[in-house]
Amino acid sequence: MQINVAQLLKWPVGTTRLYPLETDKPLRLDDTSRAELTGGRVRLDHIDGGILARGDVDCVVRLECSRCLEEYPATLRVHFEEEFAPSIDVGTGMPLPAPEDDLAFTIDANHLMDLNEALRQNIIVALPLQPICRPECRGLCAVCGSNRNLQPCACNDDEEEDNRPFAALQGLLH
Repeated sequence: MQINVAQLLKWPVGTTRLYPLETDKPLRLDDTSRAELTGGRVRLDHIDGGILARGDVDCVVRLECSRCLEEYPATLRVHFEEEFAPSIDVGTGMPLPAPEDDLAFTIDANHLMDLNEALRQNIIVALPLQPICRPECRGLCAVCGSNRNLQPCACNDDEEEDNRPFAALQGLLH
């Protein structure tokens, strides 16, 4: 998603603009994952040295459950705040030095601010470390590997208890 910020850069420091976050194509997170943006908005503030973009984005990401290994859609609301530094002076058209802050994004020579990379990084950070499709997910059987959400496991319960990690420690509690 690109926003032309030439006019905002011409206005005094402190000027603010609001924009909806809309896109018709999914945002690529990595080689296999995509995020479907379903809504949100961004507030652009002209600050000394560039633009501060902050806002919230709603998205749907397909994740793999860490218990049952089934893919499911996860709905996320992600807050972001990022600085964008211009690469060209809007008044003179002369190139500007690179920003001192290595984390700042840059605005291209046509004064287009591309939010895609900033959104991508913030969505990746907001993803759960161990995604779970639903709280009552029963996961996979440790013995036969069947998905316990789809069918009851046919394994012997005694055999399964012996194969659990730390099963021998259970006897110490009695």
